[in-house]
Amino acid sequence: MADEAITEEASSSPDLLMELLSSEELTLDTVDLRPSTFTTSDIRNVLLPLMTNLSIRVLYLPMDRIDLVCAKTITMMTMKNVGPPFEELHLSNLPSEEHTDSEPTSRKIASMIISSLKQNKHIKKLHITPQAVLHQSIPSSIASILYDNTVLTSLNLRGCGISHAGATKISCALASNASITVLDLSNNQLGNAGICSVALALELNSTIQKLKLSGTNISQGGEAMVEALALNKSLEVLDMSRNLLDDVVVTKLARSLKLNTSLRQLSLRSNSFSTIGALCLSLALYDPKNLQTVLDCNHTIQFLDIDSNQLSSECIMHTNKPLRWNALSGTENETIRKKVSAFLLESESNYLSFRDYFEDTTTVQHLLPNVLGSIKNSTVMYYLVKNLAVHSITATSRPDALSVAKKSSSDSMFSTDDKCNECAKDDNTCAVPEFVNVNNN
Repeated sequence: MADEAITEEASSSPDLLMELLSSEELTLDTVDLRPSTFTTSDIRNVLLPLMTNLSIRVLYLPMDRIDLVCAKTITMMTMKNVGPPFEELHLSNLPSEEHTDSEPTSRKIASMIISSLKQNKHIKKLHITPQAVLHQSIPSSIASILYDNTVLTSLNLRGCGISHAGATKISCALASNASITVLDLSNNQLGNAGICSVALALELNSTIQKLKLSGTNISQGGEAMVEALALNKSLEVLDMSRNLLDDVVVTKLARSLKLNTSLRQLSLRSNSFSTIGALCLSLALYDPKNLQTVLDCNHTIQFLDIDSNQLSSECIMHTNKPLRWNALSGTENETIRKKVSAFLLESESNYLSFRDYFEDTTTVQHLLPNVLGSIKNSTVMYYLVKNLAVHSITATSRPDALSVAKKSSSDSMFSTDDKCNECAKDDNTCAVPEFVNVNNN
């Protein structure tokens, strides 16, 4: 606790901070030079002992108080990997579009420091915060490091005032980047043109796992992001809250979700869609029209935020209801099996089509190949056939198909031990046709 108190006090005292940086007894994890008590001269003095301190992992720099001498020291650390192996670099108060200099020194310094990260081998997280709208030259510098840097994993450009032109430059670099996993472009006026370039990058990029696009003024341009979701295989978290997405875009989004197999969290809070869009989202998660539509649904999304739209609380609850299978299941196969079980138990009409086929074994044997050919997921087909067909064939009294289906669905269809009730073999060693042949002999 004493060390923490000293560290907190050092964050506002240049002299104490320099003393701590030179000390061999105390170690610092974070150096924050943003407080107003640090002048340009103080920062210059702090950077010298900082170069010899190898415990620093996080560095905060106020760019409005960084002169050319400071910039050269910083670039020596970042470009030549001299000094502490920073993992996080926060650059605040970068020059804005309204910044007026007779000499563009501040913009030159900012570009110099950012560009020096091309060869950096330590920094994994970069946070940039401007004074207002980021100067148009800065996105070009950011894009340049994305082409060459292979260590940077997180890029936070939240509230930088990046326009569609800046977004295009950054997106072109992201298309070929193989290290960025987290990208935050929230609170930038990307608009439809900017989001189209981001969507194109997402189609080509295979490493981005978390993308934040909250408050980026997206409306019909969201359709491009919808198309990208259908192709992307890496994105797990997508935040598109506080935009202008309507029913048309959300309906198309729901279709893409059926093709996406990686997304885990989706936020559509505070948009402009109504019950129509919510219904499409619900059907994307669970569509009980028939067995094939159940299998074609999305089985990976575990969190969906649709609050603060034109929806009633009942509509929100209904839309989120299918998430209980996705969120509580350990694997995608387990999720599918639970949805199939619910489908079989929901309506008697789901079983009536099977009743006529349980009169004799020969008919069932002809039925199985046809059903197998129409169902895409073999694991689900195995459990379905084992419970609907095999048990009814082997039953001595041939009970009604509906009662067989209901009993087997609740008793053994989704047992966690994954053992066959007929021969006690593992699923991967006992195929459905073998069941039929054995029981018919």
